[in-house]
This record gives sequence, structure tokens and C-alpha cells, in this order.
Amino acid sequence: MGLLTRTWARPPELLGLWLLLAAVPVAALPHAWEQPPWVFAVLMAAWLWRLLIHLGNARLPARWLMVLLVLGGVALTLAEYRTVFGQQAGTALLLVMLALKLLEIRTQRDIVVSLFLAYFVIITTYFFNQSILIAGYSLLSAWLITAALIQVHGGRVLPFARLARASGLMMLHALPIMLILFLVFPRIPGPIWGSPHDTPTGQTGLSDRLEPGDIAQLLENEATALRVRFDGPVPASSQQYWRALVMTDFDGRGWRVDRGRPEVPTDGAAPGDVAYTATLEPTRARYLPVLDFPVGIPGQARLLDNLQVVTPRRIDSRMQYSGHARLDAPPAWPLSAEERARALALPADAAPRARLQAGLWRAAHGSDDHAIVREALRLFAQEPFRYTLRPPLLRGDRTDAFLFESRAGYCEHYASTLAVLMRAAGIPARVITGYQGGQWMEAGDYLRLRQADAHAWTEVWLEDRGWTRVDPTAAIAPERIETGLSGWFGEDADAPAFLRRSGLPWTVQWRLRLSDWHDLMTFRWESMVLAFDPERQRELFARFGLDATDWRSVLIALGGSLGGLALLAGLLALLRRPRDGRDPAQRALDRLSRRMRRHQLAREPHETVAAYAARVSAARPDLAHPLADFARAYTHLRYAELDTQQREDFQRQLWRALGEAKT
Repeated sequence: MGLLTRTWARPPELLGLWLLLAAVPVAALPHAWEQPPWVFAVLMAAWLWRLLIHLGNARLPARWLMVLLVLGGVALTLAEYRTVFGQQAGTALLLVMLALKLLEIRTQRDIVVSLFLAYFVIITTYFFNQSILIAGYSLLSAWLITAALIQVHGGRVLPFARLARASGLMMLHALPIMLILFLVFPRIPGPIWGSPHDTPTGQTGLSDRLEPGDIAQLLENEATALRVRFDGPVPASSQQYWRALVMTDFDGRGWRVDRGRPEVPTDGAAPGDVAYTATLEPTRARYLPVLDFPVGIPGQARLLDNLQVVTPRRIDSRMQYSGHARLDAPPAWPLSAEERARALALPADAAPRARLQAGLWRAAHGSDDHAIVREALRLFAQEPFRYTLRPPLLRGDRTDAFLFESRAGYCEHYASTLAVLMRAAGIPARVITGYQGGQWMEAGDYLRLRQADAHAWTEVWLEDRGWTRVDPTAAIAPERIETGLSGWFGEDADAPAFLRRSGLPWTVQWRLRLSDWHDLMTFRWESMVLAFDPERQRELFARFGLDATDWRSVLIALGGSLGGLALLAGLLALLRRPRDGRDPAQRALDRLSRRMRRHQLAREPHETVAAYAARVSAARPDLAHPLADFARAYTHLRYAELDTQQREDFQRQLWRALGEAKT
């Protein structure tokens, strides 16, 4: 029993351990979705072991065992990631080391070290998720860790309400400094430590290769791909074609993105062009979706001769950019012989029946390319073609199987087939993929484009017009183009719930409303915070005549901002400082002493309040009662721990007694 009693005894240097045990799982929880299960299992096992130690049901591990546990943690990390560096491996190792640190806590210093490791765990959360929800959650974690630090340095057990208030005030006071550092500290292009998931697949769903059925598979994906705010009138849905990838090479089964295209200059914005600002989710690719037809692009991007816009590096983090578009027609560049040959190329054995059909149109209309395009669109509109969510599997030659047998498909089926028909008729053609339509968010005044809004269309070369957009989807399913996906699939029971928006259970409707609200908050967060990249920082510095890439300008901005903050804090402190620096009780006592000085009863410096009140009462018995009340109220105000209400009550008693002790 004696040993058990010693084990249960809590030494004073372990103040704050309970808060540490509460803060560690809170800080580490977001990593449960990013790290392998064994990492969180190690953390929780160590946490439980530490809890049993604290409760007296277990002992601290021996030094040799701690060495083995550390080596085991490093070995597991190496086995999982083949390294201990980088986002994933470094974070896993940090969590393991924090777990093992819990098992060697013996002093207050160990608790402080563990709490600072927990701060670093919060920081690593942003390697994987930078959403507004994670930002709010990380503030909660930091608030709890700060409260634990205050408790550690408090010297005694403090009420949690007091710790919570002190921690909240400290974080509130730190917000201006955080804002200054966010705006002034040099921005790092791209995400820290590279990409969290280094895979070649793009996250938006658009691929550099297109085959029938690829875009139809994205229809179930309601994740946001792009958010757009227009600087003027919003174009009609039928004009909102967001160009991403241009595909010229066809191998008989699918289309592939052009490689190595030359760069061309932009025409520049002109009156009547559509101006917009877009926020793009990470794509892991270099293409930049822009409104057709681009005439103004971001400064860091390049415009290729096929009107595809690309960036110098892969887009691994959210990106905000501005652009201008001319909706009526693309720039009229001449078509080179090499480009014409590429845009007419077909494999020798591809689409024999489609070639025959195209030959019949050419024979009937001669050199009239416009008439041949109209014939193809008339075929899609008048024959029993279907625009469907569930296109059947195509066997054999995919173009002929779709055109003459299934006649049921999604946008990529029609775009690919039209391009093959045009090439077979001697008209240069290519396929474009991007986004079309979207959902207009009234509350935020912006356009939301989901992955499901991915679309494919065709461009043909007409001698008198150049490259011209021809969207066969507009012939077979005009509602899809004019009103977006919800306009075409709104009554389809097989369509995803976010497209139907009617005839849904109230639980689903509420989920969709919450999704819209969350997207609005995300848009605000991304526009104001996440999209503050080096380009926007340079624009901010330029407004004040500074250069964000010059360290001297950075120091000037940092010094000026912090100096201004210090000046403002000083002014606020002067305004809030009471005219008399003494506390109210001392002021009341000094006033009583001055009042009694005329009767040679002033208070001596060494005299306590109780002794002074007794001396004055002996000389002036008529004041004995108010002086006793005064002394009691003064003693409570100066030396007792009072809540706000008690302090106000004693202050009223003090000044009432002072008023009654008149001479």
C-alpha cells in the first residue's frame, strides 16, 4: 500500500500533464486520415501508457526500452516511406517521436518540450489540408496547448476557466502580428516540401488522354474544380466554355494532348471582353482552364498556338489568376501545312463506315465545308441518338460502333465522333476538353464548376473563320449547354443528387444546402488567404512602391508594419490607462487620510488599515462604524481572491463607508 500511495502521489513539477494529455490527441487527430494506421496506433498506445503511469497503474519505461522504441519508430518509418524526410515521412516520424516523448516525461521541462512538439504537429496539418475547417480546428488545438503552457508556468493548479481566458487573450493579441507576417514574409512558390501525394494522376479528373467514357465517369464527382468571379456581366451558360486541354493526335481509340506547341502572343484585352478571376484547385498538371477564347492570360502563364494555356510548373496548390476572353471568335492565325496534316490524320484502319459517310457528304456538297458540318450536326439531331449517363461499352471500332450501332453516349462520344467525321471529309478537326456550365452561387456571386461539369467539344478549321467551336452536344442535348447539367439531368432518377435538386429526401436537401454553404466559405477563404501567392504579394508591395523580391523592401515593410502596430498599441494603452495609476482601494484610503489630516489623524506609512481605523475610531467614536466597514472592504479588495461580482460589491461598500466617514 505504501508503494501504491507513492505511485499515486503527483509531484508538483507535473502541473499541466492532464492538459497535455488532452491536447496531444486533439492536435494529432487530423493526421488520422493522412498517415498509415500504425502511426496513430503508436501514438494512442503511448498516450494510454502515459495515462496509466499518471494514474499510478504503470511505471516509466527503462532507458534501454526507450532506445529500442525510438529505433523501432525510425525503422517503421523507413519501411513505410523508404526515407525519414518529406511531408509524409517527416510527419509520421514527428508523431512517433511525440508519442515516445510522452513516455519519458519526468520533469516540467519534459512537458514543455512535448507541448512544443504538439505545436509542430499542428503546423504539419497544413501540409495535407488547408481548408477553413482545418484552420478553425488548428486554432482550437493551439488554444488548448497554450492553456497547458500557462498551467505549467502557473506554479499552482489554476481554474480551467482562467487558463482558457488567458490562452484566448494571448492568441487574440498575436493575431495582428500573424497578419503582418502573412502579408509581408516572403511567399514560397508552390507547397512546402513539394507535393503531399507525388503521383502522376491529376486531381481534377481531366487527363491528357481521352477515350469514350472517360468524362462520363466524372459525372458522379461533385468536388469543386474551379471557382470564378466575373468583373462585369456574367456570360450566358451557353457561352461558358472553359478550355483546358487541346487534343490533336488520334490513334483510333482515343485522343492525346498536343506536345511541344510553340508559344504565341496574346491580343490583349479590349472593350467588350469578359474579365474574370478564377481560383483553381490543385490539378497536378500544367494546364490552366481559361474562358474561350483567351485574349488575356496570367503573367506567369504561356499561350500556345492551339489556344491552350499552360504554366511553367505543375499546379500543386490552389492558384488564383485573372484572365480576359473574347466570346465571339478566336484569333485568326494561319494554319501551317504541318498543323493541317496533324489535324487531318487518321489511322489507316480507323472508322471505315464513318469514312464512307463523310465521303458521301463531300461528294454531295463539294468544297462547302460549312454544309458538311451542318450535315453532321443534323445527323446527331435527327437520328435516334441519346445523351446518356450510362453509355454502353463499345466493341470493335469505337467510332463506327457509336455512330451506327449504340448511338448512346456522353459528350466525349459525340466530340470524338464529330472530329473523326470531319477529318474523314478533309476538314481539319481536334477535340477540346475542359468545363462547361456550372452552378451559379447567388450568395457569393461566383460560378462554381465541379468535376462533374467536365466537358468535351470539337473545333474544326474553316477557311474563312479559322478554328471554330462546334459542340455536337448542343445538337443532341441543348439543355445541357444552355442550363448546365442540372437542366438536362434534373429529372433523371439515375443522376447524382447534387444535379437533381428536386424530389429528394429532406436530409439530402439539407446536405446539399450545407455543401453550398461550405463551398461559399471555402471560396471566401481561398480568395482572401490561400490564393495570396507570390504574384499577389508583389502586387501588394507595388502599391507602396516596394519590391517583394528585394530583402530591403521586405525589411522596410516588416519594420514599418510592426512599428505601426507598436505605436497603435501604445496609444490604446494610454487611452485605456486610468488617470490615477493606483487601484480604487488605495485611492480611497489616501482620500480618507487626507480628510483626517485636518484633525491630526493622517495615516502613518507603517500603519495597517485596521490599526489606522482603530486609532481614528478612538479619537472619533462617531466614525467607528463606517471606519470598520471601510477597513473590512479594503482588506477584501486588496488581499482576497474575488470574482467580478464580489469585487464590485466591496467597491460599493468601500466608497459608501468613505462617504459616511465625513468630518
